[in-house]
Amino acid sequence: MLQMVGKKIATANKALKALRKNGHKVGRLKYLHSEDYNSFTYNQSGFDITAVDGQLWLSKIGKLKIRLHRQVQNIKQVTVKREGKRRWYAIICCELAEPIFKFIDISKSVGIDVGITKFVHDSDNHEVENPLFLKKMLKPLRRASRQLSRRQKGSANYQKAKNRLQVLHERIKNQRMDFLHKQSSSYSARYDLIFLEKLLRVLNMTKNHRLARAILDSGWVTFGSMLKYKAKHLVEVYSPNTSVDCSHCGNKVQKSLAVRIHRCDKCFLVLDRDHNAALNILQRGLKSLAATKSSLPMERREVTPVETEKSVKQESIEAHDFSSRG
Repeated sequence: MLQMVGKKIATANKALKALRKNGHKVGRLKYLHSEDYNSFTYNQSGFDITAVDGQLWLSKIGKLKIRLHRQVQNIKQVTVKREGKRRWYAIICCELAEPIFKFIDISKSVGIDVGITKFVHDSDNHEVENPLFLKKMLKPLRRASRQLSRRQKGSANYQKAKNRLQVLHERIKNQRMDFLHKQSSSYSARYDLIFLEKLLRVLNMTKNHRLARAILDSGWVTFGSMLKYKAKHLVEVYSPNTSVDCSHCGNKVQKSLAVRIHRCDKCFLVLDRDHNAALNILQRGLKSLAATKSSLPMERREVTPVETEKSVKQESIEAHDFSSRG
């Protein structure tokens, strides 16, 4: 057996030398562990799904029992993916018969500001607290990590401790994804047009060691990507100084992160800092749509840019009424 392995390695090394002589960049041979790859894909053929008995047939593997949660037709690709140590998923890509166009009512629009203390605060003054699932599970994660570091690498106890740590990380991931899916589905069902601040410097924000873990635990980028394929139309607004500018008069009110209330000394508007930012995101997004007609497809448009400008003015009036009531 060892001789056969040695011969195979020798022939592979000769092939690598020949490739290097021909000018190809080839690295060293590397042993591929079973954990290096967690998915494989069948393109166009090699699969079949029977909805009657709930079985998935894969070429060179056989029949597998699956939980088919919806009917599928015109299957083009099947990807089998392993999540953690316990679960396998079959990701099915289908071809739609006709493209689906949904008409957009710009009156059903909202601006969303994301944060750490509050996950989202929208222009309708709805706020959702940030659960921060990683922060809640830090104590068991640290305990499991210490247990793993004490085990001898490669032993059975090491593998058990590693599996326990993987289960904890998988649980945190599932909780976060469930929360993000619910929030993105809620906003997609209630609003036709969603304006979200364009997060250009997320990686730069994580350089702050005090906020890095909370920023990555929030999942802002994942939330935005979910809204892209769930919402009827999502517009990412480049929004610098949304927390500084007054949503009513445009006056710049400088404030630190510790100050959570916006108080304008010019128009005397008083409201939550994140609510003010969400109103600014909504107004800038509507103005960008009014300026560039091509940003909203003609077949999905129900109102004109003039009506868009009216909605911007109406939003300012509502903000003024809110300040007078407060």
